[in-house]
Amino acid sequence: MGRRSTSSTKSGKFMNPTDQARKEARKRELKKNKKQRMMVRAAVLKMKDPRQIIRDMEKLDEMEFNPVQQPLLNEKVLRDKRKKLRETFERIVRLYERENPETYKELRKLELDYETKRGQLALYFDSVKVCWEWCVDPYACQWQKQHTTTASMGVTNPAQMGAVPQPSMKTKDQVYEAFMREMEGLL
Repeated sequence: MGRRSTSSTKSGKFMNPTDQARKEARKRELKKNKKQRMMVRAAVLKMKDPRQIIRDMEKLDEMEFNPVQQPLLNEKVLRDKRKKLRETFERIVRLYERENPETYKELRKLELDYETKRGQLALYFDSVKVCWEWCVDPYACQWQKQHTTTASMGVTNPAQMGAVPQPSMKTKDQVYEAFMREMEGLL
């Protein structure tokens, strides 16, 4: 779509000079308003704290990936909130990319750290979820593993392989606390 001349209408007829002047004035006004809107958006973005946005996303992750307690919010609501926060963070990063390269690098590092922590949290959540789905009773789970291993080796009696000691039973809370201590050691 090319630009239309200010001296003609859509159908190609020539315009009255007064209408031409009005049309040009309106065009200038829209251009000025666009610049003002862009400045207001930039000012609003500068007022937002990117670190707080990351903290908010971390809170959403803790809610979503908590193996002990079901999330308070629906999965779709969590996903939408995270999407909005991420879009806002990206706009802030783009703004700082043009205006302050040092802050831009710092924000990218902050984002990378967040993504790493989120990945670890998701991995832990998935492992605990699988463990609790398959191994509600850890002793039964170990016996089943031992039994399938011995059966594949051709041994029909699991006692021939040696006694399987009964593991200590842990609650979900104890497993979660142990994992969190382990994660703190990795960071």
